[in-house]
Amino acid sequence: MSLLVALLVCPLRSADDAERVLLTRIERTANCVDIAPQKVEAGAVLAFRLSGRYELVTPGDSLAGALGAASSLDSIAARLGIEWQAAIRLDRFQNLLRAEIELRRGDRLRSGSGFALVRHRWEEGDRPLADPALLEALQRALCVAVGDSALYTRNDSDGVRPAPLVAVTSIELRNNPSLPNWELFDDAIATSYSGVLAAITGGQRSRRSIVLDLDTRDSMYALFKLYEPEPGMPPSREEIAALAYFGVEAIVSGMLERTNDGATLELRLYRIAPDGSAQLVARRRRSIGDDGRVLYLTTVAETAEELLSAP
Repeated sequence: MSLLVALLVCPLRSADDAERVLLTRIERTANCVDIAPQKVEAGAVLAFRLSGRYELVTPGDSLAGALGAASSLDSIAARLGIEWQAAIRLDRFQNLLRAEIELRRGDRLRSGSGFALVRHRWEEGDRPLADPALLEALQRALCVAVGDSALYTRNDSDGVRPAPLVAVTSIELRNNPSLPNWELFDDAIATSYSGVLAAITGGQRSRRSIVLDLDTRDSMYALFKLYEPEPGMPPSREEIAALAYFGVEAIVSGMLERTNDGATLELRLYRIAPDGSAQLVARRRRSIGDDGRVLYLTTVAETAEELLSAP
């Protein structure tokens, strides 16, 4: 559903039910020129409305428009009795969308940012469809700006909430030559690479994290001239620094180890510390009983989802 259609089907709230906020400015970087200001405005209006606590008044709507186009935004806010004013900034890097909402009341300033992945595309032309990601990023930004992470989950347990950026970096393989050969270990590079993709797929099912797709992650590496990170090796300090530069807060890396009973998969979640180090937060282990690629990839995806869904 597009943002404009969603606005039509989402019921309006009266001024008595919600605190009104005046939209004063929308800024987009050059990476967001394909997202029209009208789309950003529609997404912001819907994000505020869905909170159940706020109503965003735009200069062109009936409330503000009735005061005349020549009126300043400050005078519109004063005459409507609106205390808070909002400015929105939008940026995108590959498929990662970042929204920032700045709320101002006199000298008081509050701001918050939120991320979301552009994961949908138009059927015709294969162009990115940013609407769902735009709404999610704006909702997360509003949660942070008003200091209420449960803003959308209080009445809907599946509602959007702030979530950290996570990158899957690698899956290391440890073979045991004394045991019968497994194809998974014979083709270690393909096994590591496909395992990273499976971990991304599984991790993106979690609503508690925003897991980068491979193209976006690799573009971050490329900006720091890290063109060929090894999928079967633990992440280097340079890789971690590149991810942290873009706001990535945690990484997932793993290990597949050959055992007498088959193999053991372990995925580990690390938080990126301010000094650039990676601090272990949680881990999950699964046993794999046979040398099957489908079983391996399914196990990786399920383990990643479990790891990133834990509180």
